[in-house]
Amino acid sequence: MSNALPILLIVSVLISVGLILIASFDIASQMNVFGNISNNLFYSHLMKLAIGAFLMTLTMLIDYRLHIKLAQFYYFLSIGLLLMPLFLPEINGSKRWISLAGFTFQPSEFAKIALLISLSVYICNNKDHMREFYKGFLKPLFLSMPFLFLILIEPDLSTSLVLLFLVFMLLFSHGTRGAYIFMTILLIFVLFYFAVSKGFLLKDYQLWRLRTFLEGNHPDQVSKAIQALREGGLAGKGVGLGEVKLTIPAIVSDFILAAAGEEFGTIGIIAVTTLFFLLVSILLKLVEKVQDTFATAYITGFSFLIILQVLVNLGVVTGTVPVTGVTLPFVSYGGSSIITMLASLGIVINIVTHGSEET
Repeated sequence: MSNALPILLIVSVLISVGLILIASFDIASQMNVFGNISNNLFYSHLMKLAIGAFLMTLTMLIDYRLHIKLAQFYYFLSIGLLLMPLFLPEINGSKRWISLAGFTFQPSEFAKIALLISLSVYICNNKDHMREFYKGFLKPLFLSMPFLFLILIEPDLSTSLVLLFLVFMLLFSHGTRGAYIFMTILLIFVLFYFAVSKGFLLKDYQLWRLRTFLEGNHPDQVSKAIQALREGGLAGKGVGLGEVKLTIPAIVSDFILAAAGEEFGTIGIIAVTTLFFLLVSILLKLVEKVQDTFATAYITGFSFLIILQVLVNLGVVTGTVPVTGVTLPFVSYGGSSIITMLASLGIVINIVTHGSEET
């Protein structure tokens, strides 16, 4: 259990930062957020944290090898969940959510972990063939395609790209030749350019975001996020203070780092990002102590997922990448994200606390 204590401590601090920022916004704001009055976000987030903590406790206690046996079930369950929103009414102009009995769930969040488990099992079963083109690259890429395609057409370009790079990074870290990945990325860029130039793939608002970014301009929400960072200065205005954050759409989810910048300053953002990279470095060091290929692949992939989401979120807030809807792990408001990240963290903790033998 001693190996897991630093992980739990860092995640607890990140969750606490998120709670402070959400509570601060909730108290200060009477504006509409996500179409609802915002003064119940804190309690809603607490409830989702409680669900996530329960699932994390459950996955901490369950032998991680059970997930190897259930990988195929997770795979097809996730595809089924991703298909469901296509037959449901749109929410906020897209089909990313499933609403049942007042609870809204985003299946792409579960898909991240289902795909990670499936790929980890595949790598475990084919560890001696990862240098080969077909078994080491093409086949696992095809395995990932249903997830990437269904998320892309929701449309959710940002999540599909995060998953695509997660796949590439995980395969490369376990032996896939870099040349295969590099050539595929080039091909994707060519196909993407062709599709966009012909009016395929992207919706109007996505094209507008891309053009705005390429022209060196910032959408209004990014400009306000940058303003919040500037007004926060080095040490910030203090918890609960600052008005710019109240004018930024999706401030407690996709742009929560802007709120952190205004309240905690540059020092606060550096501290939060440092915590993430410290967490990832601890996880990757633990990989060296694990000898089960599934376990090493899962922990490595989970670490890469955290890195990718942090970098994208930081890039969006600072205007260095186009606006996308990617949450900050363990910090942002978002039930699907916090629940699945905590549940998947429980699997990591089970691995590091119970040890493993080569399977």
